[in-house]
Amino acid sequence: MIPRLILLVLFQVSAGISQKELAAGTSANREQLAVLPFEVRGLTTHQGFQLTHRFAEALGESMRFNILPATAVESAIEGSGVKDIDSCNSLPCVAQWGKVLGAEKVVRVGVTLREQRYVVHIQLVRSSDAALLYDERVDHSGDFETLSTVVVPEQGRKLSAAFLDKKPSWVIIGAAMLVGVGLIFWLFTTFGSMESSVPRSKQPTGPPQ
Repeated sequence: MIPRLILLVLFQVSAGISQKELAAGTSANREQLAVLPFEVRGLTTHQGFQLTHRFAEALGESMRFNILPATAVESAIEGSGVKDIDSCNSLPCVAQWGKVLGAEKVVRVGVTLREQRYVVHIQLVRSSDAALLYDERVDHSGDFETLSTVVVPEQGRKLSAAFLDKKPSWVIIGAAMLVGVGLIFWLFTTFGSMESSVPRSKQPTGPPQ
């Protein structure tokens, strides 16, 4: 009974810590992230805006980042005097935009239409040192509607769940280890008590000599 109580307490402690970690992830200390307007080739400007909106919307569903509003990004671009942001295709350039926008991380996405096939290239860059934290390419052979409503949102959700430069929570790892030790202790105790409760067979005695 006691090992079971210990195991139950450990599970409750681990669950409580996990909930606190999740609550912290939805607070105001989330990292600022900017999604640059999609660089599109073979598509219209309107389609590019549509894809950018769908991607940012899906990326924000997890509440992992504080995503800068598209209006703030567009206003900063207009205020900078840059006429062609599509030419910003190097990591240092993307990182510089992150500093201008006050975002720790920046997402740059390029979509190219080649012979009825859409090529989507997604990169996430850290503003402080221009480190490439995420790099994904997806090919889509369907229509634009599917690209806009299915493929691009899926990629936004995939990025929001990706392991980037966040260090693992040692508190959660420690709690998980305690749960594991408690489980092992409970198993050993249970099987040990079962073995001790099984009567041992008596050895047959031979006729007296």
